[in-house]
Amino acid sequence: MTGLLRDAIAGLVDAHQRGSRLALVFDYDGTLVPIAGHPRLARLGDETRRQLERLVRMPSVSVGVLSGRAIENLRDVVGIRGLLYAGTNGLELSFGETTLRHPDSWRGRRLAIAAIEHVRPALRGHAGAWIEQKPLGLTVHYRNVKEPERIEKLRTDVFHAVEPLSERLRVLDGAMAIEIMPNLDWTKGSALRMLAAHVGGNIVLPLYAGDDVNDADALTTAAQLGGVAIGIGQLAPRTAQYLLPDPRALSCCLDALLEMLLATTTPSTPSPERTPRDGTDCRA
Repeated sequence: MTGLLRDAIAGLVDAHQRGSRLALVFDYDGTLVPIAGHPRLARLGDETRRQLERLVRMPSVSVGVLSGRAIENLRDVVGIRGLLYAGTNGLELSFGETTLRHPDSWRGRRLAIAAIEHVRPALRGHAGAWIEQKPLGLTVHYRNVKEPERIEKLRTDVFHAVEPLSERLRVLDGAMAIEIMPNLDWTKGSALRMLAAHVGGNIVLPLYAGDDVNDADALTTAAQLGGVAIGIGQLAPRTAQYLLPDPRALSCCLDALLEMLLATTTPSTPSPERTPRDGTDCRA
């Protein structure tokens, strides 16, 4: 973690000590966990799970996961009590027992089904590519396409297939995946604002971390709200204020955040030194 990012984290902790609430929100795939060959293989690591569980118990700190995954899938793979969840790139939100979906979600479901019927024929002949169907959208995954020279043809075929529906769709060209969803006015950025509003209080400062093009507006929103916007990996959007190389580095950042928060809430109890993993110095 760079000195500038450490200073930004320290600024959040100082504001928290002075009465501000913190909303710590993270993308899932590529941010909290490394990108895997299949979404079901991307499992939250034990250390990151412990960090999130500790953060969610801190006073005046709310923790959320904001993902392109469907919200039910997100709850299943994370499954931490007390977390806030937002799925399908902000079209679904969950605050405890309350789940919100866009008012036009019924229209979005029908449009997602129509989009699948357009896309499915376009994948014929592209071995390794497959469709992940969601209640309010779909994702075309092509990470397992073994012939790199075929990827550009696949992407062209998919974009051409959805062209008749383009005015009603949002199509996000991400890392080895194309996300297709209804073009409604809820995005990851608007979801972050709704999560922050749900947290409540006079001042809510967000921290958002994300790795891909669908995180761009949430990163922008975090900065606009006076918080911290962290990009993860080489493909992180330019709207990020700070960059970390991978989810492991983010885990180190969470360690530093926890140590700072603990120091302000229990100053008489020193935080244990963390043993760096795989040569990563979390204090750097």
